[in-house]
Amino acid sequence: WRYAFIVPGGAALTCGICMILFSDDTPKGNISELVKANAIQKKSATSSAREGFGEIVTWVLALQYGACFGVELTVNNMMAGYFTTRFELDLVTAGTIASLFGLMNIFARAIGGFLSDKMNKKYGFRGRLGVQFGCLMYEGVMLFIFSRMNTIEGAIPMLIMFSIGVQASEGSTFGVVPYVKPSATGSVSGVVGAGGNIGAVCWGFIFLFRGSMPPQDCLMIVSFIVVFSALITPFVFIPDQPGLFVSPHLTAEQLAAIDKAHQATKVPTIEPQDEEAGELKVKA
Repeated sequence: WRYAFIVPGGAALTCGICMILFSDDTPKGNISELVKANAIQKKSATSSAREGFGEIVTWVLALQYGACFGVELTVNNMMAGYFTTRFELDLVTAGTIASLFGLMNIFARAIGGFLSDKMNKKYGFRGRLGVQFGCLMYEGVMLFIFSRMNTIEGAIPMLIMFSIGVQASEGSTFGVVPYVKPSATGSVSGVVGAGGNIGAVCWGFIFLFRGSMPPQDCLMIVSFIVVFSALITPFVFIPDQPGLFVSPHLTAEQLAAIDKAHQATKVPTIEPQDEEAGELKVKA
């Protein structure tokens, strides 16, 4: 089994080398060139960390990432054993079924980011928060239903549906991250990412100290935590961005300016000519 680590290790090494050789530091270009052009200010790691760590929203997103990526790590650790004890399957069969959870990573995480971008284009930052709320709530509900499944026939499809919610929530979380503190995105990303690992440790303690509580009830408790993390999304307030439902941190003039700027980004596009009507259609 040790040889199995050669493939991901080699892939990671190759990816790192390619990033150094062919990628830019930021979407705007390399940092050294941007600093020379006075496009950005050079900051120390300490000041950047202070800015990112000082934002309350950073820690809220860390909690929410713990409720998705932390849950993923926990499930990866215990799901094969769960199917073995809960449904009396042999270890090979249980491991194969449990692998379906991780298999959803192929596309589901990208779905969260895609929906976040799509809703941001249509509704502005409120759209991103709406997707974050919806993905986490969906994840929590699917996990609750999965924990109540008493048959393997019901558990497998619910595991897949639950996994899609987990991965999509991870993608939607990092759709919000760049807005928290644009001048300290790296430190914000670091805290949020660490929240996933810390969450996994916390959820693992629920299983470790469960006593006589069955594992399905432990999963139910985690589902309640995920739902709670979704419910705090309406209270995520980021400077210069509207809230999901209300924006007490912004004045009416600021909200109007934000909405006006968002509308200005919707450039009309020309659709192909309608052969019957013989005219062009303009789509906003």
